[in-house]
Amino acid sequence: MRPESDVPLRERVLIVEGRASSTVLFHVWGALPKERPANCEILLISFAYADLPIGRTFANAFPTTSPQSVARTRCKILAVTQQFATPFGEVPHGWKTICLVEFPEGIPDVIASLPIVNGWYENQNTVGLCDEETWRLVAD
Repeated sequence: MRPESDVPLRERVLIVEGRASSTVLFHVWGALPKERPANCEILLISFAYADLPIGRTFANAFPTTSPQSVARTRCKILAVTQQFATPFGEVPHGWKTICLVEFPEGIPDVIASLPIVNGWYENQNTVGLCDEETWRLVAD
């Protein structure tokens, strides 16, 4: 276990590799809620920097190669699974996961423009999710 408080502020970025394809959804459907709020995306997430609870919110989304192109957005992790369709109670540290993420004010272009992928490692043009304090450090 690695609590978020043990991670340096600059490293508290959750990396999104892409949006889940219909093939991915077919395999993990049973591990995600059937009822979903509007403005949700099912995202493939890279290795988590810490154990992150369901309900964890972020304030910024940005291309990892261009942090200055930030989208101020509120998003919240609603559900977590992985390729074996086991529901998780959190995003576990060091795991790649598939997360249902809600964007209550609408899905920002930086997320909507991510490619639809069948698995991890297919897309190198990733997006980071983080809080304002972390973004200020990353964008410097």
